[in-house]
Amino acid sequence: MQLHDSAWGDLDSAARNSLALAVDAFNYLEDTELAEIAHQHAHKIAALVGGIFGCAIEYSEGTYWDSCPLSLMHRRWGVSAGFSATRRCSLCGEDIDLCEHMLDTSYQIQIERAVDGTCNACGSHSCSHVIGDVVLAYPRAVMTDAQVHEVSLVSRPRDPLARMAKVEFDAEILAHSLGEEPAGRAVRCYRCLHPCEGLATFHD
Repeated sequence: MQLHDSAWGDLDSAARNSLALAVDAFNYLEDTELAEIAHQHAHKIAALVGGIFGCAIEYSEGTYWDSCPLSLMHRRWGVSAGFSATRRCSLCGEDIDLCEHMLDTSYQIQIERAVDGTCNACGSHSCSHVIGDVVLAYPRAVMTDAQVHEVSLVSRPRDPLARMAKVEFDAEILAHSLGEEPAGRAVRCYRCLHPCEGLATFHD
């Protein structure tokens, strides 16, 4: 059976999305007994993506970048931000530590949406709540007036998904691997088809 280009593109997109979700799962399960199972699962999906659809190394701003989800998964560090913010009540907008609403109590509210489309009842941008309807909702803490003070590289970010999106390739190592300077030309990557070389920790 021959697939049309659009169908092939849909399969490619779905496979890469599956890889991204598998990497997310490993990041969440890193310190559990399921970590190695998740690790191997990500390798299998990456081999499917690379083996069937193929991958190109990203080239932008005169630099080659490692943006492969599987490769970046093996770099076991992420970012942690130090910041301050005011936590406001989603129901009344006041400081949540000072307002009258209790977090474990539901209240009748009229559905409204913020400028960015956030629903005041559930905090979602896309939900079934209709503006003007009256529903029962629990108050939530909404952070406002956030100020970032510093961002640190850490081995275990508080948010397991706060990981690197891409890392610059060392030009000399890349040239050595290819046998010549790539000089901006398209470069294919097949690392996911090779055996795992292990996880690199923050201090490696």
